[in-house]
Amino acid sequence: MPLVFNGLRYLSIIPFLWAYTYFYYRKNGLKLRMAGRDLALICTLGVVSAIGMEALLQYALQFSNSANGAVLGRGFMPVITAVIAVILKDIRLTWRVMLGIPMAFLSIILIVAGGEHGFHLGADTLHGDALLLLRSFLGAFYLIGMNRLVSKYPLALLVSLEMTAGAVSLLPFLLWKADIAYLAARSGAGWLCLGYTALFATLIGFTLHNWSLSRLGSFKSSVYGYLLPATAALAGYWLLQEHLSVNQYVGGAGVLAAMYLVQK
Repeated sequence: MPLVFNGLRYLSIIPFLWAYTYFYYRKNGLKLRMAGRDLALICTLGVVSAIGMEALLQYALQFSNSANGAVLGRGFMPVITAVIAVILKDIRLTWRVMLGIPMAFLSIILIVAGGEHGFHLGADTLHGDALLLLRSFLGAFYLIGMNRLVSKYPLALLVSLEMTAGAVSLLPFLLWKADIAYLAARSGAGWLCLGYTALFATLIGFTLHNWSLSRLGSFKSSVYGYLLPATAALAGYWLLQEHLSVNQYVGGAGVLAAMYLVQK
């Protein structure tokens, strides 16, 4: 169950995050304080991240496929972020942005179309696809909201508060489903996956993501999501000896060209 898995993942890293935050503040002689409005925002973003992005993506893929997840759950997020950023006057809509975003989006479709389960829209995936689109909207909200905080507070505090708020929002599902019998039934491979995602995808991943966000801004950070299908295809080729089609080569080149345009 995605909610239980993410609840365990978030709870397992909270002690390490707050221990690091405590020593960071003590070492630098800082006071642990935050404006009430910013505290409400980071807690909201924590819930959005835990339920609206992480758990929602895993749940939506049960009714769709990974190709649709790459296009709808990730591919639309930079588009939505760009529209909001333009409205808020955070970025200027240049010809490079107007060319780069559609180029990257079409390149993603080329990449995933070459996989075993290509991009597909239909009645059989409608429920999951709608949830994937919702995930893109929530992801754009997360990026823009977090971008307003990363320049004001230490990253250690922001990540600790975000993960704590996410864990609290998932706690009812843990108490409901994760009893002793449920935990005992998990395989060794399942616990290994939990440990890997907790350490690399959550602890290290969120820290690096938000550190980069503070340097790049919400729009440019969102565009890097287009690299995910390309790197996944390369990982499949390298680790699983999967065959790369012409579409995937062309799509990968298109993503890199689009990234260059947008980052310029």
